[in-house]
Amino acid sequence: MLQRDRSIAIAEFAPTSRLVANKKEWICYGLKKVAGKEWPRKCYRRCAQHNLFMCWPKEQLKPSEICCGSAKEGEYIVPQFGFVTDHQKPRDPKGRSRRVFTTRPYFVMLTGPPPGDIDFGVIRLTKASPGLMVVLCEGRKGSGFYICCDCGAGFSDRRKQHENCYGKTCTGRLDRVSLGHEFETDVIQMQFLLEIHQERTNGVWFAHSLAYALLEGASGILEVPSTDLSATVAYGGDAAIPPIILYDNVPGGAGLVAHLEERDKLRSCLEAAIERVNGGCGCSENDSCYGCLRSYRNQFAHQHLRRGQAVHYLKLLLSRW
Repeated sequence: MLQRDRSIAIAEFAPTSRLVANKKEWICYGLKKVAGKEWPRKCYRRCAQHNLFMCWPKEQLKPSEICCGSAKEGEYIVPQFGFVTDHQKPRDPKGRSRRVFTTRPYFVMLTGPPPGDIDFGVIRLTKASPGLMVVLCEGRKGSGFYICCDCGAGFSDRRKQHENCYGKTCTGRLDRVSLGHEFETDVIQMQFLLEIHQERTNGVWFAHSLAYALLEGASGILEVPSTDLSATVAYGGDAAIPPIILYDNVPGGAGLVAHLEERDKLRSCLEAAIERVNGGCGCSENDSCYGCLRSYRNQFAHQHLRRGQAVHYLKLLLSRW
């Protein structure tokens, strides 16, 4: 059985993935089943254009809120028992395994009492509060996975019959689903009040560029590895810049993002974010790289991240501070 931090495992150990461990290449075959227990399952709706995300238990009625016609609905399984490889012996690796799948984090809602806001003039910050996050892996090009309800085997396409991880024939039903990981942690929400023209910000993707600049700036100011924090973009309705969510990248939270409620710490975070995207990495303003905005965790957004948009906006923001 394969086990790892689930937010990473749902992509690296997803069915059909190949990985190298103990000097051998293993093929991930499916989700581990436990007798008498079922995987948690939820329905969800997301809109890539407006960054809307909501989820609900299967037995409940779906929410009526739909931001536009491009919203996609689906279902995700939480593989809480881990993953399994196939029955064949692992092979000697011929090179580093190529990562096929990516994940994307979504902010669902605050789960604590109303935390209140702090108004910094150009930024309205919602105080740190417990929030529910969902990390989603939707397969290749968002097509999902076909998971057997009986044996847990997973495939990229539907088939009439298949073998389980022990090589025996199984005729269980294959459901098309995504893989998900849910956790609560400390979050802060930042609403940027200084707006610029929509065509210059590129809406949601500009907000992601800004979010990852702030993430790197915050990790430097708080003197923690950037992997201890994470960022995403919330649904903002018609706002030119949707709200940005910074959160502790650990279930339960560690009280890290709460430090940004201090005025001096927040300003220092903005200054450090500017330093991060100011061009020292060497990439062009209309691009990004691992020296400024890109990371292992935000591969879903790499082609949309623009360091130039982030640095120009942050400089303008500080001039109005």
